[in-house]
Amino acid sequence: MKTGLTHRILIAGFTLGLSLAFTACTTAGPEENLDDGSVPVDVSPVPDEPEPTEEPCVNTFTLQDTVPAVLSEAGLYDNIIDKSIHPLVKSFTPRFQLWSDGAEKARWVYLPECDPVINTQDMNDWSLPVGTRLFKEFAIDGVKVETRLIERFGVGPRDFRYASYLWDDDESDARLVAPEGLVNAKGTQHDVPSLVACRRCHGDYAYGGGRPSRALGFGAIQLNHDAAGFTLAQAAEQGYLSTEPPEFTLPGDTTTQDALGYLHVNCGGCHNSSADGLPQVNMNLWWDIEATTLEVTGAYQTAIGQPSQIFNDQHVGGRIVAGDVESSAVYYRMSQRGNNAQMPPVGSEVVDTQGLAIIRSWIEGLEP
Repeated sequence: MKTGLTHRILIAGFTLGLSLAFTACTTAGPEENLDDGSVPVDVSPVPDEPEPTEEPCVNTFTLQDTVPAVLSEAGLYDNIIDKSIHPLVKSFTPRFQLWSDGAEKARWVYLPECDPVINTQDMNDWSLPVGTRLFKEFAIDGVKVETRLIERFGVGPRDFRYASYLWDDDESDARLVAPEGLVNAKGTQHDVPSLVACRRCHGDYAYGGGRPSRALGFGAIQLNHDAAGFTLAQAAEQGYLSTEPPEFTLPGDTTTQDALGYLHVNCGGCHNSSADGLPQVNMNLWWDIEATTLEVTGAYQTAIGQPSQIFNDQHVGGRIVAGDVESSAVYYRMSQRGNNAQMPPVGSEVVDTQGLAIIRSWIEGLEP
């Protein structure tokens, strides 16, 4: 054999031996020992652990382009036939009641489960999360007549939808009423409001009225009670408020609180100092939680002892004349219906005698 060929054979054999030895090292099991007694190290790549995937949150009631044509599809009821309320919908009762000509009312709120936190940076004007739905039912003598819906569909200050549903006679469902509303619904004195009237009371009306929150009966003052349903304390404890509500107590005795509360809900929705309040007059009857003494309430500062700006009937001496009910424009206009003096100007055809008695008792007790 030639020398060159011999060298090539020897080199090839040596290389093969190294390769086999390396393979033995890298494929040896964890229990195997190498020839020198050492334990081989597994150098094979370790696969990466898959990243956990989180399913996106989807609200039970998703936003649509329009309100539903029937109430059964609006999310209030789990079963409209047996009138069972959906478990995600909360019942609530305002501390002070809006007069609605004696109609029986029930109220509910749905806060979207993916983002249920209410922006309460302004505790007097809650900013509801997108997807919130508010419902209010009206019944006459136990018979359901109408259910109203307010839905927030965007982050803008005007991104609210208003709808009214008229109940079928058999109460199997309620159907969307036209934007013009309906007078004397189902043969009663109850009127289903027009879309313009909804905006006029809740906000976004061209000539003012309402509050930026749009939810006049759902806020710190109105939920601050121990009655049944969703309350301010529950909202705070369950994490629905972005800021903790401060401790506050409404000032005055029971007569005063009842009167200021009545004015708050029946008049303050329009007569307030917010961006949506009536700009024609400077009267503020909305009760802010910071008003811990009577002297700093809007009613005391802008109504008691103040002259009327627009309404100047000859027998009226001012907005509220301490100790003189008959000379007080607020009391007089509350007692009127069917004329230009009526207050509130919409939403009522019957005088609230109990409300008048509350205001009368309060004015008579004011010191001139």
